[in-house]
Amino acid sequence: NVPFWPFNTGDGRAMVYRIGGELCDLELTSQWAGPKYFSRAGKSTWIGVLRDPDDKPVGPFITKPDKIFGDITSDAWTTVFDDYMQSGRGPVFMDCRGASPEDLEYMVHWLRQEGNTGLLDHMAEEGIDPGKNPVEFRTYEIGLRGGVWWNVKSETSLKGLYSTGDEFGTGMTSAAIWGWIAGESAAEYIKTVEFSKPVTNKDEIDEKVGVLEDILNRRDGATWKEANIALQNIVREYCGLVRSETLLEQGLKNLGRLKKKVYETISAGNGHELGRSLEVLNLMDTAEALMLCARERKETRGRHNRADYPFTNPLLNKKLFIKKKKDKPVFEWKERGK
Repeated sequence: NVPFWPFNTGDGRAMVYRIGGELCDLELTSQWAGPKYFSRAGKSTWIGVLRDPDDKPVGPFITKPDKIFGDITSDAWTTVFDDYMQSGRGPVFMDCRGASPEDLEYMVHWLRQEGNTGLLDHMAEEGIDPGKNPVEFRTYEIGLRGGVWWNVKSETSLKGLYSTGDEFGTGMTSAAIWGWIAGESAAEYIKTVEFSKPVTNKDEIDEKVGVLEDILNRRDGATWKEANIALQNIVREYCGLVRSETLLEQGLKNLGRLKKKVYETISAGNGHELGRSLEVLNLMDTAEALMLCARERKETRGRHNRADYPFTNPLLNKKLFIKKKKDKPVFEWKERGK
């Protein structure tokens, strides 16, 4: 899942990585939170109080719903949901009881604007009233925070290629702003480009077309779902909440074997399954870059927890860039803000 939503499979990251563009901060992953079993954004839009099973607030900030500030406990204490579950004190509930009808209407309105229609429709169908029923909250799976790097014109490290939004984990707000900038920048750049040059990479194009034809022509291969599950297991176990040199080395070996097997056996019965198969292949390239970066950053920082390097190194408070050069990964450290 890249970074928090099931429809975002990191295709842009993988494509930029394959053609030599720079990716940044892949190893500094993060975890979001929200209603349990609903991997959706919008946590900060909930106006209630985070409480334990005994109705006691788990944080010191608010004791009743507040539509202006909400409960920032999970922002200040990012592992609160995991900590409560693992210690046996959980679960933790988002409690909106006591909020006025106007404030609840305000909350529901903005949850819907953020795309939480599936969640809201489910609650309505099941008779779950957030003004009367506390909703269990939980931490979601690990997601990417970094991705394709771009400059003030939304241009990537590759001349004429622009990117923004989810491909760097920046979300809807910055996607709208930087998407506008990217469009304007691309429109200006296109005026300077000469399109009369002949295609010089026909052999490479034919090779890629051959991969698609192989996937569609197989009748007894593995499905994209099987490949996706295998990939998730490898990344979760070797580059999950705890990382180390030995874990990452083995994880990269397992990923390499899986990738070879998938290219040889994955099959698709129709165009939809072909699209899903290609998404899995993109995820594999992104996972490879993630694990390589996690191995390169030899310290613990945020959710990047290296068991063999448990301390945060102030000398490594820099951005880690990765790109492919002659089909080999190359790393570069740059000062933040540059």
